[in-house]
Amino acid sequence: MATPIRENCLDANDQPNENAARVQAALDVKGCMCINRPGGRCAAPIVFDATIPCITCTKNPKHSRAAYEKPYEKIVFDVINAIEEEAFQQEEEQRKEKRVQLAKRKADEEAGILGLEHYEAHARPDGSAPEGKTWSFALGDWQDEDYLLRSAKKARVDGTATIQEM
Repeated sequence: MATPIRENCLDANDQPNENAARVQAALDVKGCMCINRPGGRCAAPIVFDATIPCITCTKNPKHSRAAYEKPYEKIVFDVINAIEEEAFQQEEEQRKEKRVQLAKRKADEEAGILGLEHYEAHARPDGSAPEGKTWSFALGDWQDEDYLLRSAKKARVDGTATIQEM
């Protein structure tokens, strides 16, 4: 149980990172959650040490607990899960952006070959292509695999090809 905490809260040099600070901030809101009298919690400030991972009460050292034990494990792992979800969302946004950039670049290339002046970039749908088809980023539809070659040849025959296409 300590491994996920260490992996997320320590840097490459085994020093606490910004994730450890976020865990500490979440723990600061609650304070010590150990019961020190019937029906009451200590609520003293606590210190999170990601290197061992342990939580220590500043008022009563007997209240020290491993960060992955009750009553702190939910708080610690909720913060770690939120951090991992944020990282996943950032990666997903980067993947989407790369897909958009690829679609735009491919659509520009196709439009040049096809001689299109007005077109939009269309991202390729997920999954495999239908038999004998390839995705047209400029047209936004599945086309025969040789549609660009045919269009380039037709443009050369018609004399409409540009220098870049030849």
